[in-house]
Amino acid sequence: MSRIGRQSAGSASRRRLLSRGAVALAAVVMASCGSVGAVTISSTTTIPPTTTLAPQQSQVTVAASGLPSNFNPNTPEGDNTVTRQIMANVWPSVFYVDAKFQPVLNSSFVSSAELVSTKPQKVVYRINPHAHWSDGTPIDASDFIYNWMAQSGNPEIKDLGSSPYLVDSTIGYKDIKSVTGSNGGKTVTVVFKSLFSEWEHLFSPLVPAHIAKLVGWNIGFTQLSQVVEISGGPYEISAFIPGKELDLVRNPNYWGRMATIPKIRFLDDPNPDNFPAQLSDGSVNLVYTPAQDLLYSLLTKLHNVKTVVVPSLTTEELIFNLSKAPLSDSKIRQAIALALDRKAIISDAIGNYDPKARPAGNNIYPQGVPQYQDNGTKYEAPDPSGAAALLVSDGYSRSVSGVMTKDGHPLVISISVDSSNQQLLDVENLIVEQLSNVGIVVNPVNYPAGMLEGSVLSSGNFDMAIATEPGSSDAAFYAGRYLSISSGSLNNYYRYSNPQANALISKAGSELDPASSASVYNQLDQLLWKDLPSLPLYSVPQVLAYTSGYNFIGVSGRSSTIFWDASTWSFIPPR
Repeated sequence: MSRIGRQSAGSASRRRLLSRGAVALAAVVMASCGSVGAVTISSTTTIPPTTTLAPQQSQVTVAASGLPSNFNPNTPEGDNTVTRQIMANVWPSVFYVDAKFQPVLNSSFVSSAELVSTKPQKVVYRINPHAHWSDGTPIDASDFIYNWMAQSGNPEIKDLGSSPYLVDSTIGYKDIKSVTGSNGGKTVTVVFKSLFSEWEHLFSPLVPAHIAKLVGWNIGFTQLSQVVEISGGPYEISAFIPGKELDLVRNPNYWGRMATIPKIRFLDDPNPDNFPAQLSDGSVNLVYTPAQDLLYSLLTKLHNVKTVVVPSLTTEELIFNLSKAPLSDSKIRQAIALALDRKAIISDAIGNYDPKARPAGNNIYPQGVPQYQDNGTKYEAPDPSGAAALLVSDGYSRSVSGVMTKDGHPLVISISVDSSNQQLLDVENLIVEQLSNVGIVVNPVNYPAGMLEGSVLSSGNFDMAIATEPGSSDAAFYAGRYLSISSGSLNNYYRYSNPQANALISKAGSELDPASSASVYNQLDQLLWKDLPSLPLYSVPQVLAYTSGYNFIGVSGRSSTIFWDASTWSFIPPR
């Protein structure tokens, strides 16, 4: 069944978009002030009216491992978890993704978004007549046109100062031929020049065009001002002290349902080890961060704090640099994959709090999404003998010291991880040990997280590295990193290039039938397991902890962030 005409206004008007950089979903547990127990919210639950909150219940304070340096999440600098958590409640998006990983219309923003034809592909959006930015400017076709042009990848279109637009991805937008408005700008028609299957994920979130034209897309949202703080969602930014805190308060000019909680405050602390003490002394009420042994152990010992491990769409993977020896040799990459005991790595890294975790078996779809299938069974169990035999077939032999050598040169490879992440340092040590058993010498060369992700991987100055990859049910955006760099990939750190992979990515992206698209993406994944530009290790669980006085969050699924529906959070009053 194709997606034509399948989206229309629904009952979930208050829902917010989930970012394509997806991690975990926690559905909100709600109760009215007159209720006697919590109710888990589903996509059709009606929230009762909120009565006056007690003074101590006027805000939620969140522990944050960093605050935005660019509030535009559609830029490379702004494309991170905390920025998307915040801006998902400030700028509107056409769709959100529900707990079943299906795109659902944000009908407080648009009454419909319909695929009306396929030859050519044409989508018509009907914007809520009351939708407007908090400065009174209507949200209309001009916003859609600007967001398309900025992310189209067209080098002739420039930002302020004649700078090229810096975007986290051009996928989907580069396939658009035209965006036009009618009905006073409240009807938007998008015509594609080539088919694009994931069209529901476009325009998420929508940057205010009239502000971006004034201050610039690239750097205009790096510093807040009264002009930049314009909102089109249930919350607006009321205060921001870089490196310290950020406050979201209700947007008084929001046309939709008023946010239940008056204020959400984010307190910045780059060290998650401090979060348990902050929960204990009441300086924060909510912690949501990647789980680690010490952090999880400390959180579970706190009284009046509920701690839950939340499954995640994020994957730790061992990435290989295919642009230089020795990892340009596919047999060496295959030998590494055979030699590693991923189950032992998982047990050591996350086994204490996620004992059922299994090795990741797909490069495109994270564990838990409906389209996931395990295509990595060849490497599920370690095979050191097979790894050694493969190296011998490649011309290597064991020296007296036990090291594999070829033409007198030992097989030596460097590995890099985030030097501040003890969990990944432990994983690195296991990899060094396991590969030494088959005669591969691995030397750690580690960097601070910002340097590893910001310059080392992008410059190709590494052999292999453990990288944290945020997953998504939106395969088109995730698969784009496997496009060859010459074909337009913006984050192909592997330097992987295979015309067959490019063709499969193009074919999958043009399949408007979701099942057909998923089938092609899984064909791509099978090719990736053959070529091995990377080796997926495991899904990264998140830990969610909150004080008992704020029993308003419960876990019932997964998505990009627990903040996707923050405007509907509520409090359970003490009995």
